[in-house]
Amino acid sequence: MKKVISLLAICSLLLIAGAGNVFASGFPDVPEDNRFYDEIMYLSNEDVISGYPDGRFAPGEKVTRAAAAIMLGRVLGYDETQRETVFPDVPKDSKASGYIQQAYENKIISGYPNGEFRPDNYVTRGEMAIFIARAYARTEEEVVPFSDVSINMSAFSAIRKIIDFGVTTGYPDGTFKPDLDLTREQFSGLLARAESDEFRLPVDTCGYDATSRKNPDLQTMNCLITKAAEESAFPIPPEIVKAVASVENGGWKHFDENGEPVISDDGGIGLMQITNTAGYDVDKLKYDLHYNIKAGIEFLVNNFKRGDLPKINDHDPADLESWYFAIMAYNGTVPANSPFYQETGEVNYNAYQEKVYKQLKDFGAVAANIRSIPMKTEDFQYDRDSSEPIQFHKKSYVMDESQLTTTKQLFEVGETVTYKGSGLRSIPSTQGTLIPVTSTDSLRIISAPVYDANKDSRNQFVWYPVEVSKNGKVVKGYIASQYVVK
Repeated sequence: MKKVISLLAICSLLLIAGAGNVFASGFPDVPEDNRFYDEIMYLSNEDVISGYPDGRFAPGEKVTRAAAAIMLGRVLGYDETQRETVFPDVPKDSKASGYIQQAYENKIISGYPNGEFRPDNYVTRGEMAIFIARAYARTEEEVVPFSDVSINMSAFSAIRKIIDFGVTTGYPDGTFKPDLDLTREQFSGLLARAESDEFRLPVDTCGYDATSRKNPDLQTMNCLITKAAEESAFPIPPEIVKAVASVENGGWKHFDENGEPVISDDGGIGLMQITNTAGYDVDKLKYDLHYNIKAGIEFLVNNFKRGDLPKINDHDPADLESWYFAIMAYNGTVPANSPFYQETGEVNYNAYQEKVYKQLKDFGAVAANIRSIPMKTEDFQYDRDSSEPIQFHKKSYVMDESQLTTTKQLFEVGETVTYKGSGLRSIPSTQGTLIPVTSTDSLRIISAPVYDANKDSRNQFVWYPVEVSKNGKVVKGYIASQYVVK
């Protein structure tokens, strides 16, 4: 006997395929002050949704998985022709069968472990996140540590992707409510935002309100700097930018207690202490933290590209040691920053770049091998009583490749790595429950990096969400970046 869609599913389908849109200008139960009014009208005008035969939209009713498949299929231009499906509970004569099968073939929707689709089940916020992230091929993620979203949820990465997409946000209490059933109006709001940027929500990078004129907590700042480095057109290790920011501004403070930018005695502005403002919007350097960070990155990158500074090996920007002279130039190629004291030949640990690499070791937990750069005192000539820059007598240095330290904070989702640490953590913190792994276990990075659960932690590393197969089971957890090995 053929299975038929229940009365519940039929009611949901009537909402999207009713007997015509009786109220061409709108729905009597969707007043203009409804928070999703514009989104509902947009989808109605696009023939994605329609109402009941009596003209109602029924905004508060819940949406079934079958109805969701139809609406998604319509915005994606799928063929509505009914067909056989891979799901035993979705027969060919189901109105949703064509949409469900095409969405399945395009890897947008999937069934349950027993092979069923369960078309009558209501769609949750977590499921809709998965549908939208897949349908619109989202890859970028926004880091929002919702208290009710764990790494073990199937929607973990998808939720972060649709937040970045501007489709939805969390709740004021810090939750996302992934198991909450969606209503007709809520579903319409999410779908319209995914389909049209006219309705997208503003996205606060790392959850930071850029208009607040307040300093973010340390781990939010860690996130902001990491993402700015990731977005740089020229590759730059986030570790380098963080260490420079630490030396320039020890407390990672951009604003003072009055909401004004921190200005140094020599005119350095904000977090990255920008002094050379030519070509930059000074007000934005002062009041736009994102802009200030990006300006600092641009100065470092431009220094890295300079032809008058020495280079190390093949000058690979992924190697932390390669940035030695670019970091020096950020503060100035002045006598005070010579790698050695000319008079004694001793290492100048007070040089700016030395301080930066010390910060990198102390708080980024990565020790670059700058002592292995084969520099000599005679490579640098300067007059300590002059303001003239250092003269570099040697323009290239060759280190043993095994001594180079590659950035640990630019691994991508999907990469397979190994781990030198003690094990995975259940949360991104050393306080998390330890899940043992060995150095031979292959770990797959499953989502963009996250930041320490302790918002006041001074650690500048990141945590990667990973999964590993152990004893026939998939185990998920977090690993600290400094112990990751490619």
